[in-house]
Amino acid sequence: MKAFTVTLMAALAAPVLAYAAPSLFPAGITNDITPNVEFGVLKAKPDTYKGRAVQLAGRIMEVREVDNGTLIVAKQLPIQEYPAYGPVETVGSTGLIAVLYPGKVDPAGLRDGNKFIVVAEMQGAKAVSFDGATRPQTYLLARCMHVWKTGRYYEISDFPHVADGYYPLEEQTYCTK
Repeated sequence: MKAFTVTLMAALAAPVLAYAAPSLFPAGITNDITPNVEFGVLKAKPDTYKGRAVQLAGRIMEVREVDNGTLIVAKQLPIQEYPAYGPVETVGSTGLIAVLYPGKVDPAGLRDGNKFIVVAEMQGAKAVSFDGATRPQTYLLARCMHVWKTGRYYEISDFPHVADGYYPLEEQTYCTK
């Protein structure tokens, strides 16, 4: 009887714990996100989702201060099943995204190699300079951005036990509203 009770309690607790997963963004920010947006479609036909809210992830490649905020050029990365675990680093090229964050982000949050997930409005394709060439890139206007301050050499999963010692992973959410 005791084993049955323990099994029953575990079965009932599992759905509750699943819904208690930590949220990266404040309530209401993700309500109107277009679900299951495939990056291949965004890259091939960027105007398909223009004006709609999407959630994408990336690794920071370059950062520039512009008149209306901070422009982040990033390698697009897939998001894990549970976004709180961050994006997944890939070997092959997945394409670039350009994210305009119309606010301030601390310098450590903008370091080359940091991983992020952004909730943003699709702006279509815009010409962006990167690596000495100007080409049309998927362009997003950020609402909120969650950054894992990994730097260039580490993955999210490397923390807290990195090669240099024990360091807790810093992460921070930035929102424009």
